[in-house]
Amino acid sequence: MSASRVGVITYDWYPFDPRVRRLAMAAASGGYKVDVVCLRQPGEGPRDESEGVQIYRMPMDRGFGRSLPMTILYWCWFMLLSGMTITRLHLRHSYDVIHVHNMPDFLVFAALIPRLLGAKIILDVQDVSPELMAAKASGRLLPIVKRLAIWQERISVAFVQHVVTVGRPFEDLLLQRGVPREKLSVILNSTDPELFPASYRPLPPAEIDGQPRPFIVMYHGTLAERNGLDIAIRALAQAREIVPNIRLDIKGRGEHVPFLKSLARELKIEDQVVFSDPCALEDLVKFIAHGDVGIIPYRRDGFMDLVLPTKAYEFAWLHRPIIASETPAICSMFRSESLELCDPAKPEEFARAIIDLAQHPEKRARLVADATEDYKPYQWEKMALLYQQLLATLSKKQVRKEEVYPVASN
Repeated sequence: MSASRVGVITYDWYPFDPRVRRLAMAAASGGYKVDVVCLRQPGEGPRDESEGVQIYRMPMDRGFGRSLPMTILYWCWFMLLSGMTITRLHLRHSYDVIHVHNMPDFLVFAALIPRLLGAKIILDVQDVSPELMAAKASGRLLPIVKRLAIWQERISVAFVQHVVTVGRPFEDLLLQRGVPREKLSVILNSTDPELFPASYRPLPPAEIDGQPRPFIVMYHGTLAERNGLDIAIRALAQAREIVPNIRLDIKGRGEHVPFLKSLARELKIEDQVVFSDPCALEDLVKFIAHGDVGIIPYRRDGFMDLVLPTKAYEFAWLHRPIIASETPAICSMFRSESLELCDPAKPEEFARAIIDLAQHPEKRARLVADATEDYKPYQWEKMALLYQQLLATLSKKQVRKEEVYPVASN
């Protein structure tokens, strides 16, 4: 009997995207053959293999800062290319399940022919389209864009056999919009201990080569206006008056980078704000381990209020205290005593939190202990098992004990 197969489609890079990689590895650990159809970065080939996962890269890059019409055009072109690829692969070796990660939701129609031939389709809602599109659009386009986003979400959900999303806020919205509860699962985007070993938890030394080490506040991820890194830079400019050895390390890319660099120069702190490009997860763990405090300064809007940031799980798992915007999503994940919550409209609150944690190591330790306790129900081993059980249900495959995702020791 041939092995069960899972196809994956993502308008992103692989293995760069953490969620896609974790779920693909969980499927492979559950005994499935896994193929991923994704974008291609400069220097990458059309075919590759990583950790037992076969990768098929389309000749497209993701790009940042495109207009909304151009973004939709690129989505449609990728849907066509990925659809031809996944159909060809399905005809060669039938897929039991095809897992499609949004954005966009309508990317599920790339799997039209495999679905007609019996494959079960999962839509993974990493971002809720109507709220994200509303955050990106403005003026007279706003109501039109939101209606179109709701419409394409509705038909995409109707097309698939199951919908997976990343947390309770998104789950509640999808239920309100008519997704049947039995068709919806939550698999949190928590941290895989195989990729983020607990051995990286110890704090870096206070001195390097006999010199005092900077107190490092860190952020990694997308650099768009909604992510609020300008708030963090303004807070740093205020905090350095009290904590002169402070530094903000930012790892990521996005359309807001030129503005952020200009702001750092304007505030005369460009030597204390360090930008670096995104990296593989194996190097990201080193980035987190080198810092003292993680910062998540998201702006409050209809979309960011709902986002459960992956970096919060990573900071909690690697025992780094967190300063974050007081959004409903973040408050649904951690108790108020587990992190420093701030109003993103007030950079001075972030500045006070940075100063407080820089001056009080015992408070950092208490926040770490509380956040670690909050994180226990979200640990990746539990999420991976839920995913394996979902694949087994859709593919009619029985999960054997030896196929369950391996649990790393703490």
